[in-house]
Amino acid sequence: MDSNTASKEQNSSLEQHDEPLMFEAKTIPLKGIGLVALQDIPQGTLIIQEKPLLVTRPGAPAALEAFLSSELKKLDKASQRQFLSLHNNFPGKHPFAGIMKTNALPCGSGSEIGAVYPTICRINHSCLPNSQNTWNSDTKIETIFAISPIKCGEEITISYDKGGPSAVRQASLKQSFGFQCTCVVCSQPKALLRESDTRRSRIQQLDGQIGDPFRMWKSPGESLKDCHSLLQLLKAEYGGYSEPFAARLYYDAFQISIAHGDKVRASIFAEKSYEARLMCEGGETPEAKKVKMLATNPSNHSSFMVYSSKWKNTKKEKFGEADNEAFERWLFRISN
Repeated sequence: MDSNTASKEQNSSLEQHDEPLMFEAKTIPLKGIGLVALQDIPQGTLIIQEKPLLVTRPGAPAALEAFLSSELKKLDKASQRQFLSLHNNFPGKHPFAGIMKTNALPCGSGSEIGAVYPTICRINHSCLPNSQNTWNSDTKIETIFAISPIKCGEEITISYDKGGPSAVRQASLKQSFGFQCTCVVCSQPKALLRESDTRRSRIQQLDGQIGDPFRMWKSPGESLKDCHSLLQLLKAEYGGYSEPFAARLYYDAFQISIAHGDKVRASIFAEKSYEARLMCEGGETPEAKKVKMLATNPSNHSSFMVYSSKWKNTKKEKFGEADNEAFERWLFRISN
């Protein structure tokens, strides 16, 4: 189909109001079709929200092909054309399954259920993305928010990978999506790539330590310090635009604090998690709403004092406007 027809069909699928689109679909060298900003897009801006064309679980190629063939017949002609116009990195005797595997995004973190979208699936990958995709389980809509400022003419990107050093990312992307990443991170000089790999390996290590419930129980102070160390690494690796990771990190810090009775710090961490979520997914997801309520009433969480009450009588200290470093050290319980 011609590009004008494709644009009209894509635009009709978007959950937009009367505002003009902030992007256009165009060919990106070595990447195929991608989305490019038509204006400067500030951090925290909702770029797209879109309903899925098809939703499915993973399965054997033949079974998936049969399921998708049946589901495609239920769609109108425009939606069928939108699906068939998506790229297929796995050509062969199961073309529908190949399109699904190439383009599907999980319906929530860790979900086995995946969905394809007529426009969002045009967004290419970067290991240093400027946007974040989020599934809203209440509205059944996928959103794309700018997590860093995007300049007019710049490509809009999201991350397809699960983290880790470049060799791990490249292998995962090749297996799952059929391409080799040449983003700004993966194509940087070897010395800088090694530094990035070291940071990303340490990020994964710290994330695992923070999620250890036994350590959270026995050494909560060390767990909070790990949260602080992870925050610094995220800022260094992602250029200060690490809200998708920070939202989770601050929620982990909230859980550590509330499990030992510290409602003061827990409330602050929940508020910071909510602020990060506002930037990368808006305030209407179930997760954002939950964290917002916990910022007001942290003791409502099911893990309140589940480990101990030793931090129960914490009092909030006063800090001046210039005392950001002192406040952060107090917040993460880092002694001088």
